[in-house]
Amino acid sequence: MSNVSDIKPWFRDDIARTLMSIYFASAAGNQRTSDNEFRAGFAAALSSVALAVGVNPETFISPEDIQRLRSSSR
Repeated sequence: MSNVSDIKPWFRDDIARTLMSIYFASAAGNQRTSDNEFRAGFAAALSSVALAVGVNPETFISPEDIQRLRSSSR
């Protein structure tokens, strides 16, 4: 596979499940201030990948993290 444009639409569900797995693995654990900043950055990175392959990030990122992303982009 040479680039993202080579990904076929029927792989979208597989990519979404992979992104969910990565997100939930990173979200598990203690919540400290620095962890919250890391978590928001990680959620932003996963959102970018998801949008690039046509997956809605709101299907796997928690509402709290979505709010963090929205407030940090202002």
